[in-house]
Amino acid sequence: MGFMDKAKKLAEQAQEKLDEAQKNFQGGQSGEQQSGGQRFDEHGRPIEDGPPAGEAAPPSAEPAEAPAAPKPSGEADANPDPFKPIE
Repeated sequence: MGFMDKAKKLAEQAQEKLDEAQKNFQGGQSGEQQSGGQRFDEHGRPIEDGPPAGEAAPPSAEPAEAPAAPKPSGEADANPDPFKPIE
């Protein structure tokens, strides 16, 4: 059996595997769509269940900003201003 024959046989086997995988994937997708699983928009992006567009999400329980930590006492500033002239 020549090199081309082996390559052709391998290509046919690979195509069969691809076809089988594609059938399994499409079968799972069609069943998922009918059972009310993940929904997709016209571009194939998943649609997330959440507040409708234009409405704000409910506020979270966390504060908007954490209080600033006190500066460490000492001579050197941990974050000096690079534009401040040296005195």
